[in-house]
Amino acid sequence: MKTPISTSKIKVKTLPKRTLAYVSNVGRYKGDSALFEKLFTKVRDWAEPKELLASPKTEAISVYLDDPDLVPEEKQTIRVGFTVPEGTKPEDEIQLMELPKAEYLVASFEILPTEYEEAWQEIMGFIQSEKLKLAQLMYESYKNDPRTHPEGKHIVDICIAIES
Repeated sequence: MKTPISTSKIKVKTLPKRTLAYVSNVGRYKGDSALFEKLFTKVRDWAEPKELLASPKTEAISVYLDDPDLVPEEKQTIRVGFTVPEGTKPEDEIQLMELPKAEYLVASFEILPTEYEEAWQEIMGFIQSEKLKLAQLMYESYKNDPRTHPEGKHIVDICIAIES
């Protein structure tokens, strides 16, 4: 099924600098909901007792570090976690990275877990048709808990840093 997308759901936005507390995974991840749940749970279990997720601005994010067309699946790296207050200290497996303030192409979707690849194809097609230049960072920002959605859908923004 083709994911419906219109250019009204795609916007260029300046997103603020944020700190991401995350765990990394190297290897296959496409379509593996259990893996994402395990990774998010690991960070949540670390962050909640420290009250690091209390802000309404907290975002659940997956950062994609490798081009799937160039890097074999078993070597692809993702970072999965939550935005936390600046100044948070890393601990054990939990690491920190900065999501820089930058111009991002932001595409908003309401999709089933099986439709992520189609959503990414749509946004990459848009980037090519508009001749935009990528600036390395790509991530998904999740806006809901799909278990509470009546159709089990994920509300997600795909955010891709672009050169001005």
